[in-house]
Amino acid sequence: MLKKLLSATPIVVHGARTTSLDPLQKYKFRLTVPGIPTEIGFQKVSGLTHEVGVAEYTEGGYDYAHKLPGKPKVGEVTLERGAYADKDLEEMLKDTLTNPDMRGTVIIEHLDRYGNAGRTYKLAEAWASKWESSDLDSSSDDVAIEKITLQFEYFLDK
Repeated sequence: MLKKLLSATPIVVHGARTTSLDPLQKYKFRLTVPGIPTEIGFQKVSGLTHEVGVAEYTEGGYDYAHKLPGKPKVGEVTLERGAYADKDLEEMLKDTLTNPDMRGTVIIEHLDRYGNAGRTYKLAEAWASKWESSDLDSSSDDVAIEKITLQFEYFLDK
């Protein structure tokens, strides 16, 4: 009986897991910002959010409000990089105030360990709303970091 049971049950052998199944690591990304040279890398991208607003509707006879999906919302994105002698990020902010065509599409590619795009985020109608310089401290040997805050209206589909 045991011999018959063993012969009827297929043996499943699992191969080694491939790196394509590994989650993306946050240290590797590529950022394309209109007007900024691509050879200047950014250290950090933060604030990438997308949420659905909540519309509450109170109806007579019910103790609780109905919660319905509302309008989608996106957050503001902050980009950080080492401060260079150029003024490219400051110029983006000046364009916001002086150039009627200052809006553009910013592309963020979250890369796998081999440099292939795992996820791509396209921020539509993006424009600079804030530029921030690093503190200047004569007793520090840290690299000066500058930040730019971008507003955008929605995510573009692929």
